[in-house]
Amino acid sequence: MKRIADYRLQITDCRIAVLLAAALAGTASAAYVIEWTAPLSYSAAYGYTSNRDYSYDITGDSIPEIYVSDSTALKVYNGVTHNLIWTIPLACSYGGYPIIANTDGDANKELVFSAFNATPSYTGKFYVYDCATHSLEYQSPVKSGYPSLSVADIDGDSKSELCLVSGPGGSRILEVYGSDAQDVQESPAPETRAETPLPFPNPARRIVQLPVAPVAPGSVTVFDLSGRIVRTLSGSGAAVWDCRDDTGTPVPAGTYVFSSGSLTGRVEVVD
Repeated sequence: MKRIADYRLQITDCRIAVLLAAALAGTASAAYVIEWTAPLSYSAAYGYTSNRDYSYDITGDSIPEIYVSDSTALKVYNGVTHNLIWTIPLACSYGGYPIIANTDGDANKELVFSAFNATPSYTGKFYVYDCATHSLEYQSPVKSGYPSLSVADIDGDSKSELCLVSGPGGSRILEVYGSDAQDVQESPAPETRAETPLPFPNPARRIVQLPVAPVAPGSVTVFDLSGRIVRTLSGSGAAVWDCRDDTGTPVPAGTYVFSSGSLTGRVEVVD
C-alpha cells in the first residue's frame, strides 16, 4: 500500500509541475502592440522620454513628454493626447537631448538643450527656453570640440547651473553658466498654461470643476490612462465634468487625464 501511495504522490507532483510549467510558459510570451505613432519628415531623428538623471515633464503634470530632435527641429509631443505641443526650429546637424530644470529661480522651469554642427569640428551651442511661455531666454556663444553640457544646482541656490566642457583636445575648458537674476518676481504661467492644474474637488465622485479658462466647444478632452478618449466637453464657459463618458455612462473609479491645448492635469474618480 505504501508503494501505491508513493506512486500516486509522484503522479500528483508531476501534474503540479506540468501545470506550473504551462502557467510560466503562458506568462513568458507577452504580446506587445503599437499604441500610437507620429510621422517624422526627416531621416535622422532621436527620441527622448526620460532617464535616471533628467526629468522630461514640461507641462508640470508629472507625466513626461516625448521629445524628438534632428537637424531641423526639436519637437515636443504630449504622451497622453499624442498632440505636437511645441516645435523649436534648429539649424544644425544634430540636436542633443533636452533637460528640464529651473535655471533662473522664477516661477517656471526651463528647457535646456544643446545643438551641434558636425563640420568643421563639431561646433555647437546650448539654448535655454522658458517651458511655459516657450520664449528663448538665452543662447550661448558657439563652442568648438563637441561641447558637452550638464545641468545641476551645484551651489545649492535653487537655480541650476549649466556646466559646459568644450575646446580642442589638450586645451578643453570647463565653463559654468548661472543666471544672474535676483529676487525674480515673475508670475507663474497663465491658467491656460498652468504647470500644476488643480481640479476641484479631487478626488471627485459626481462632478469636478477643471481649472481651464472659459473654453470653446470641444476644446477640453478627458482620457483614461491608456490614452482612450472618454469625454469631449461641449459648450462654452467653465469646464465642468460630470464623471461620465460621451455615452452618459458613469466612468469607473480610477485616474483620468484632461487636456486643453498645452495644459494637462489629472483627476481621481472614486466610487
